[in-house]
Amino acid sequence: MERSQKEAQVSELRSIFNSMSAGVLVDYRGIEANQVVELRKKLNDASSTMKVIKNSLARIAAEDTPFAELADQFTQTRALVYSDGDAVQQAKVLSEAAKSLENLKILAGILVGDSKTSILNTGEVEALSKLPSREELIVKLLFLMQAPATQFVRTLNAVPAKFVRTLAAVRDSK
Repeated sequence: MERSQKEAQVSELRSIFNSMSAGVLVDYRGIEANQVVELRKKLNDASSTMKVIKNSLARIAAEDTPFAELADQFTQTRALVYSDGDAVQQAKVLSEAAKSLENLKILAGILVGDSKTSILNTGEVEALSKLPSREELIVKLLFLMQAPATQFVRTLNAVPAKFVRTLAAVRDSK
């Protein structure tokens, strides 16, 4: 590979490292090509991308980025799974794939926030995959916000309904 190609790859990796909100480093040795293609399709559906990385270039690109702490992980055969969206969905897809593909190993993860970057180990990525997705959390929040209003309306409706039932009972008894 020529120097200009290497520089282009380093700049591409650096822009990926700086722009993503979540990433997972995986070892994919021993996985058949058609299984990798299927995994990429599932990740694409989850708004994630899988990129095979050249370790030496990745170490250079990781300098002065949130990935600098993971630079020692760039050894052997590695792929980076990253997204700008829902980290939970990405972790779910990878966890399910790791269960079905025995050669796929989740090595480390990273969550990039506004003020803090968190490095995740394999167990923490698994725990992240068990969290509800963003959409599920929004639905739960809406139900929680709606519950007090619903209960208030039921309470207000109970008094006249009880009065009507009492009048009906008096009418039936006479």
